[in-house]
Amino acid sequence: MDDSTKVVRFDAYEEGAVIEGLNKIRTEQLDRGETADFVSDIILKIIRAPARKGKFWGSPRSPAGASWGEEAQRSGADARRMEGEAERSLRRRDDAR
Repeated sequence: MDDSTKVVRFDAYEEGAVIEGLNKIRTEQLDRGETADFVSDIILKIIRAPARKGKFWGSPRSPAGASWGEEAQRSGADARRMEGEAERSLRRRDDAR
C-alpha cells in the first residue's frame, strides 16, 4: 500500500460537512453492532488538524503561492475547545450504546 500523505483544504463549512458525513457512517456502524473506531479516529484527525498559515501552492481559490487567508486560520484555543467537545461527544454516544 502506498504510504503517501494527502493534504486537503477545507473551509469551516466543508469541514463541518465532512465531519457530519463521517459521523453518520460511524452511527450506522455502531447501529449494526460493528466497530467504528477507525471512523472516530478520522473524525478526530480532521478536528485536530492545524490551520495552516503561510503559502499554499496550487490553491483553487488563489494563484499558486498565494496566502491562504484569514478564513482558513483557526486559533489554537478554538481548536482545542472543538477537539475536547468532539471527544466528549463521541464518548457519550459510545457509552449510551
